[in-house]
Amino acid sequence: MPTSRNRLRDDRVAKAGTYQNLPLHTSVTRSVQVGRWGVCNDIVGNPTGVNLFDLTNRISNFPGLNGVKTDPISGAIIRIMSSFPLGWHVDAPDPRTKFASLTTIEKNNLSWDLLSKANPSAPDVSVPTFIAELKDIPSLMKSWYGLFARPKWSRLNPATGRPWKRTYGEYWNKILDRTPELIASGHLSWRWAVAPFIRDVRTMLQFTDLVNKRVKLLWDLRQRRVIKRRVQLRRNAVDVVVSNRTLHSEGILIKGSTRDHYTEEVWGSVRYHLTVPPEVPLEHLTLLSQADLRQRAWDLVTGLERSNFGTFKGFKVGDRYYGPFKDTKVGIPYEAFATAWELMPWSWLVDWFTGLGTVINASKNALGLTTSNACLMRHTRCESTITIDGAASESWAVPDGDYFCFYERKERFPGLPVLPFAPTYLPLLTRKAGLILGSLYIMKVRPRDPLASTLSRLLVRK
Repeated sequence: MPTSRNRLRDDRVAKAGTYQNLPLHTSVTRSVQVGRWGVCNDIVGNPTGVNLFDLTNRISNFPGLNGVKTDPISGAIIRIMSSFPLGWHVDAPDPRTKFASLTTIEKNNLSWDLLSKANPSAPDVSVPTFIAELKDIPSLMKSWYGLFARPKWSRLNPATGRPWKRTYGEYWNKILDRTPELIASGHLSWRWAVAPFIRDVRTMLQFTDLVNKRVKLLWDLRQRRVIKRRVQLRRNAVDVVVSNRTLHSEGILIKGSTRDHYTEEVWGSVRYHLTVPPEVPLEHLTLLSQADLRQRAWDLVTGLERSNFGTFKGFKVGDRYYGPFKDTKVGIPYEAFATAWELMPWSWLVDWFTGLGTVINASKNALGLTTSNACLMRHTRCESTITIDGAASESWAVPDGDYFCFYERKERFPGLPVLPFAPTYLPLLTRKAGLILGSLYIMKVRPRDPLASTLSRLLVRK
């Protein structure tokens, strides 16, 4: 029976040191706690399931100051420090101060992202989508290049009845007036046409490796009937540096800066099982030859794997046979629906708020697999260090080691979506989304146009 468990660990020890002021005949002893401590909350009694896990681990290492100060005139010893704890002994802050706890919506979205990226049926490069999007490249590049064309000159010379000749100064003035449109159009061309094209071409250059990896995956799936996939979902880092801090002031002045380095890493794992129904179809993985297995891997990588509506064997009219040299499987590619969604106007905007594209990719199941043990893992940590400013500090006493504080959290959650879509969570508009919307606004909005006309151009794709 699953049972929750709580364990505490505290290996800290006291580190003490002294400071003596000989002229005043005083001696001060101070101590700090250094070492490792933490808390672990987990579940026992359910070895085959996905169990909640929460580990907090902390380490503190504060250096001591050692040194002797002498009188510059008489040379007599006036101050002595022996492993005297540094005045700045602040533990590393909780990493949740920068990376808050995951909300239910975040866990839902990460679960869909896990199932999308780990899906063995998902293509590495969707050839149908790639071909369909090629048509956008000429039109976007043409519209961007057209902004550089010399503007039409409508003023007529009354003497000749012909348009005035354009000067280079007037031409460049027109170009400068169009600078916002040039930047916005160039950004959209890069974001929607050039960058995806380069990304797909780079993926295709690794096509052989991708097919070999997919063949190995299918082979493992056929041999073991179950595979486990682990994918990276998110990685972030934040640095907080504060300068001109007073790190120590008792008997000696030491100044410097502090640095808190926060990191977050989220990944997930899921098991895919190959189930054999009572009536096994001939194209099932367990009956494929090595050549057929490689062909199926090729279809999965390119998104050309098709649903099986039947087999076309040709037909006979009189004494003559019409048909292919071998039986041909007839069906619609599993990628057809995803391609149709990608090509729909403003589907990218809907994805910002609902994540339907991720859900569609996660729901592909050309191999007929079932999932289990989907879980999300999150590792957040904060490392604190100091840097002493030698120019602003006294140097007769120096630290006997490095200042290092560490605070980490390790968490595990079930990776099961609770909603049939992946709604956007705050911040609603990222920097990428803001740049795209800003570029669209600049391209569509014209001076002195009514609001209704502007909204019509923004929402209708021609």
